[in-house]
Amino acid sequence: MNITKRMSPNITKGRQGRHKPDMIVCHITEGSFSGAVSWLTNPESKASTHYIVARDGRVTQMVEIGDTAWGNGTGGTPSSNIWHGFSTLQTVRDRNANANNYTVSIEHEGRHSETGGALTPEQLDATVALIKFIREEVKRSFGVEIPLTRQHIVGHNEITPKSKPNCPGAQFPFDEIIWRLGGSREQREPLPNPLPVPADANDVPSSFAREAWEWARTNGITDGTNPRGTVTREQVVTMLHRYNKTAARL
Repeated sequence: MNITKRMSPNITKGRQGRHKPDMIVCHITEGSFSGAVSWLTNPESKASTHYIVARDGRVTQMVEIGDTAWGNGTGGTPSSNIWHGFSTLQTVRDRNANANNYTVSIEHEGRHSETGGALTPEQLDATVALIKFIREEVKRSFGVEIPLTRQHIVGHNEITPKSKPNCPGAQFPFDEIIWRLGGSREQREPLPNPLPVPADANDVPSSFAREAWEWARTNGITDGTNPRGTVTREQVVTMLHRYNKTAARL
């Protein structure tokens, strides 16, 4: 595949000795391709990614696979937004290590408020080809075969759900990518005894839902609490019933 290079200074050389990459983490840029490239090559950003995929399918490399990018780090304690114990992935929670050390990061051009994480056809094709390339390079360089599962091809929001709840977004086509690479759909292993994201992370609606959430709260369809919580069928029916009564008054 055709990959251009625009290398970032924001790296840690190598993989901190004992670490080998065995996960691929997908992100959304929350901005334009050119803007993301500019920001991630700016030393002041203190951020980087291994690759970035434009909406038209262009791919740019910014960090060598053998080096550590600064894209989805974990650390600290339970008081930190990026504590590894908040992860919804057993593959992260089991390791007391910065996730940057064992991951390869891919940014995707887009804004969550506009796409929800969905990719253009060109981006999808390029991402499938890029992940195939990354897996081959990791196998060649490190002797590691990155599994085609949802514990190893993941989103930033699954690593640090408190700090990045919408990266890359619910519409990101993980299952389609894994299937096209030869894996099976629905490859996400269940997480035993998951640690909950702290309640305060659920108290604010995601950016794409804020206007709709406020409308529903104002019109009495919801009480306005726990916008990111799971919902029962009873609650769904109740909200539909409230909406029906609201619509009848208009």
